[in-house]
Amino acid sequence: MYENYFFDLYGTLVDIRTDERKPSLWRGVAEFYSLCGASYTPAEIHTRYLELCAEETELLAAAHPVLGTEGVEIELRNVFRRLFEEKGVPVSATQVEDTAVLFRLLSFSRKPQLMKGVKRTLTGLRRQGARLYLLSNAQSCFTIPELRRLGLLDGIFDGIYLSSDFGSKKPFPAFFNAALAQAGLSGTEVLMVGNDPTADIHGADSVGMKSRYIHSWQSPPRGFTLPESCREIMSLEELLKEC
Repeated sequence: MYENYFFDLYGTLVDIRTDERKPSLWRGVAEFYSLCGASYTPAEIHTRYLELCAEETELLAAAHPVLGTEGVEIELRNVFRRLFEEKGVPVSATQVEDTAVLFRLLSFSRKPQLMKGVKRTLTGLRRQGARLYLLSNAQSCFTIPELRRLGLLDGIFDGIYLSSDFGSKKPFPAFFNAALAQAGLSGTEVLMVGNDPTADIHGADSVGMKSRYIHSWQSPPRGFTLPESCREIMSLEELLKEC
């Protein structure tokens, strides 16, 4: 039996489908900003959003050269705030949060829903005394409201570690090690469960974690190799049989 589990979120526990390229997203975002006094056209705000994301990434990578642009994770709240400020509109933290929620909502091509067996598996592991942690490449301004809506925010996880809060992301060891430090654990004490062979599985292996791989529609096509520290499972409920 494993006493500690790190779970990936999207594609492992939650099925979510978004499309940030669709014109309706940028029409809606532009209209929202304009109603708040920050006038943008859809094309203008789309272009500036991408430019600001790139700027924030370069700034963060310069502060963390070991990670570089591939390993850092920006905080999108800064981008949403700057889009207001560049039009001379002061904005509160609450307004930034609301903007992020609206952006995420407009990006959905399908509402978030739990993958099969999630609630049964998580509650079953907790009943058996396991400690559960979330380790996800994600923006907290998007993910926390989604966890709340899906009933995964309170009383499920002993720790929630999101890349935007740490400034780094999987598969880079910096993110894994920072989360392990907060949890007070070593890699050998944790089983990682995820659907991405690179970010989740090889990332976990790099810090001494064993893992379980579960293939979902969000996983890359077959043809990759899993490390010896990993075993593939066909369903999340298989974790209960290991206890």
